Amino acid sequence: MPTNIIPSLLTLPVELVYRILDHLDDWKILYSVRNVCQRIDAIVGTYPPYK
Repeated sequence: MPTNIIPSLLTLPVELVYRILDHLDDWKILYSVRNVCQRIDAIVGTYPPYK
C-alpha cells in the first residue's frame, strides 16, 4: 500500500519556497510568513534578498 504525502509548505524544497517568496512583498514576508514555524523562519533567514 503506497503512502501518500500530502504536499504542504513544509514538505516543499527550499528552492520552491524561494520561488513563492519571490511573489510576495517585503511586509508579507517579514510579518506574516516568517513567523509561521521554525522551518519557514529558517528559510526566510537564508532567502537571498534578505541575506
